[in-house]
Amino acid sequence: MQETLNSLVRLSAAITVFGVQQVQTAVGSADTKDSAGKLREVIDGMAAAVSAQIDESRLPTLDSISNLGHDVVDRAWENTTGIVKNTSDWLYGIVKAAAPGSPGPEGR
Repeated sequence: MQETLNSLVRLSAAITVFGVQQVQTAVGSADTKDSAGKLREVIDGMAAAVSAQIDESRLPTLDSISNLGHDVVDRAWENTTGIVKNTSDWLYGIVKAAAPGSPGPEGR
């Protein structure tokens, strides 16, 4: 049993290190969109290989955890997108106000 737990820890560590390595490769690539697509394919392939070995009675648990993960990522992405847009709009306003010919704060 101890060796099985050690194997589980090694698997988790290997997947984590591999994932970090792949993200670094994708981010450092000249074509980030293409690299991200390839990374997603590799990760989805690994997930499918592992999922194929899961007992059918436990697949609803896998689906539940996966759906929760999707929800968390979607909400985080929406929040990040909103923050980036608000920051962009704020910076645009500052730059526009500072541009030559723009009315100063007293002229607004």
